[in-house]
Amino acid sequence: MGASQKKGAGKAGLNRRDKVLEAARALFFEKGYRGATVEQIAKRAGFSKRTVYLDFKNKDDLYMSVCAQGMEILVKDMETVPVGILDTDEFVDAFLDVLTRFSQEHEKYLHMFTVEATPDLVANCSEDVRRRVIELEQAGYGIVVAQIEKGIQDKTFPEFDPMEAAGIFLGSVTGVILLSLGGSQTIFSRETLESMAKRAGRLLLRGLAHPEKRKLWLWGGKR
Repeated sequence: MGASQKKGAGKAGLNRRDKVLEAARALFFEKGYRGATVEQIAKRAGFSKRTVYLDFKNKDDLYMSVCAQGMEILVKDMETVPVGILDTDEFVDAFLDVLTRFSQEHEKYLHMFTVEATPDLVANCSEDVRRRVIELEQAGYGIVVAQIEKGIQDKTFPEFDPMEAAGIFLGSVTGVILLSLGGSQTIFSRETLESMAKRAGRLLLRGLAHPEKRKLWLWGGKR
């Protein structure tokens, strides 16, 4: 095969992969992980099931590849939040503004990688996809970790594991935001739940602070 033919084959392969990913994203958004099949994805993309496996190891590889697309959008938005400049409450507000906006604009992506994705799915992916998902997750955690480490350095927080604290923070605020996307709106409005997510984030990080700092927050009137 000549150089021009190889170049053309590469373009065809790239276009094929993009078409399969587009079909996979649409079907996972519509049916979720369990409802969508590789056969359905192949049919919607206009290829055979065998052709799909030329670019993707299995269904889990497809699913987590779509998740990675959403995670890339979220991490890029998270990276707009200044780290080490804002105080704790300001950071929480700015960070939650990003997370809330993402949940409004990309609800399906958020559900995919926070509700349906599991460690088993990630482990069953190709090495490249697994590595990319881990990198993105670490990047998102890293933003919160950096803010917490800044608080440890300036004595707002005592010495503790910043990664563990970031996990507690992210898990808690994401949980409240997910409630805002579901049936809980029969009790609280979406706007109320989004406001609750900010308050939860502030309370969590304030709770980690030195007792003297918590007293300043309490008597200083910041809520």
